[in-house]
Amino acid sequence: MATTLVFGEQVSVIAALGFTVREFTLNSSQLNGDDVLDGTLEGLDIAPYVQSLTISRGRSDQFSSFRAGTCTIVLNNNDRRFDPINESSPYWNPTTNSSGVTPRRRVEIASGGNTPLFTGRITDIDIDYDHNLSTCTISASDDFVLLASTFTGSDITPPAELSGARVTSILDLPEVNFPAATRSIDTGVAALGAYQIDANTNAAAYLQRVAEAEQGLFYVAADGTLTFTDRVTSSFASPVATFTDTGSNIPYIGLATIYGQEFLYNRVQTQTETGAVQTADDATSQTEFGVSTLALDGLLLASDSAALTLADKLLSLYKQPEYRFDDLQVLASALSSGNRNLLMSLDMGDVITVTRTFSTGSPASVSEDYAIERITHQITPDRHTVTLGLYVADLVNAFILNDAVFGRLDEQNAVT
Repeated sequence: MATTLVFGEQVSVIAALGFTVREFTLNSSQLNGDDVLDGTLEGLDIAPYVQSLTISRGRSDQFSSFRAGTCTIVLNNNDRRFDPINESSPYWNPTTNSSGVTPRRRVEIASGGNTPLFTGRITDIDIDYDHNLSTCTISASDDFVLLASTFTGSDITPPAELSGARVTSILDLPEVNFPAATRSIDTGVAALGAYQIDANTNAAAYLQRVAEAEQGLFYVAADGTLTFTDRVTSSFASPVATFTDTGSNIPYIGLATIYGQEFLYNRVQTQTETGAVQTADDATSQTEFGVSTLALDGLLLASDSAALTLADKLLSLYKQPEYRFDDLQVLASALSSGNRNLLMSLDMGDVITVTRTFSTGSPASVSEDYAIERITHQITPDRHTVTLGLYVADLVNAFILNDAVFGRLDEQNAVT
């Protein structure tokens, strides 16, 4: 069961450190019973032994690919229960003369009893001793680790198809074989070309190229679901939470801003695998700031016209430097249970509203919508801090026939 921290949050850290149970046994188990052929690993809640816990998921910025989410758990190991060579450990199996504390076992971290914060697999176990005191540090990664270690077995030439179909076809390859039960794949709107995929192509790297062509998101959600969202899903999203520095809604304790040339691009060049370079320029911005080029080549898009459309879109978003919020820090341990539960439920691509007020100057406050692209949790028994990395949400409204505001097709309103 979940452990209640001193500030009231319940946290569970379920690790598959036990041994196989519910194995099907001939002449004993029933075909319609609970037993399964390979058995199942019984998860154990090790939250009472946690000294600190750090989760990091997402990407560094909107032009980077999502990385494998990681988790580091530091455990009290004074009784050596997490030591893989301790034969007196409760996780030691005398039948097989082995320990259940091994890499690749499942780890699930949740808040409030059932809101997932991280789902992954153990990648490393380190034991440290300081006289009679000991800690065990468990490192884990989400299932991007599985994709990063799979490669295509032979040359493949897929048909021209939408991005979602391409993602599914790669995941279905026998040499990739990603579980269908833990996927959420949008249909996609980007048409991809019938370009050859060479043998020994890394599955994760290729699927991130699909996401680049779609301008969607490709990541592993907190509950372990491999997720691909298309550009339409992102554009028609609505804010699901509001953060303020006034004490209302969900209060935050820190807000970083950026305003510079990090995301200033007044020339965008795009190119498909076999097409010509397509260029979109903004002469006014180039005159004022000098030429700054964003170049995307090897795109999986099916045509030059699609590549040019992408170039025009990116130019409209990045041709001017923009003052924007970047990292938002929230002290989750100081929130009400309702606000804390809402904060814990947020994931990549979710849109939030952030308000910053000022004691001097004009305007007195600024409110903007942003989407989430990275999440970090730092948890100890007496404190839980969450940092949300933000990017500008390119939102549009759904077109509504005859509506005075939403009944015009322009850059703010679009047909879903």
